[in-house]
Amino acid sequence: MKRNLLPLPLFLATLSLTALAPAHAVTADVLDARPASLVKVLSDEGYKPELRPGDDKTQPSIALKVSGDTIYLYFSGCENGLCRRVTASNGFEFPKDRGGLTKMLAGWNAEWYSQAYEDKDGVYLDASYMLTGGYTKANFTAWFDAYLEDYGDFGEKLY
Repeated sequence: MKRNLLPLPLFLATLSLTALAPAHAVTADVLDARPASLVKVLSDEGYKPELRPGDDKTQPSIALKVSGDTIYLYFSGCENGLCRRVTASNGFEFPKDRGGLTKMLAGWNAEWYSQAYEDKDGVYLDASYMLTGGYTKANFTAWFDAYLEDYGDFGEKLY
């Protein structure tokens, strides 16, 4: 079998150009950390988000329907209209058999990015996304899609 090899100088030139090329040339607009910009991102993705502006005692939040369930996004660290973080947080009723709940929650928290816990009212699943310094639409939607996947998997595991 005869191989066609590049002459050494041409091979080295090709190799050096390949090494200098960026792996992914991605450019994206950095969006500000205002709740309204996140509402626009979610609207552009086909959701119908409802912005709850908050008041002197509460931070802004967003509620939206996904496959019949209401998903809540809570902002925190908001000053002058900009927020540090948004947290997806959803509650579940306690399962009928709560015997293995503590072990199940500990196992979830050891293996998943989202975090689960229980309190007196039920079981919750949370995941936070940092907005400080801005964010991109692609990055936020990837995070939100991952949360929705976790949300579905967690519900199946809980019940």
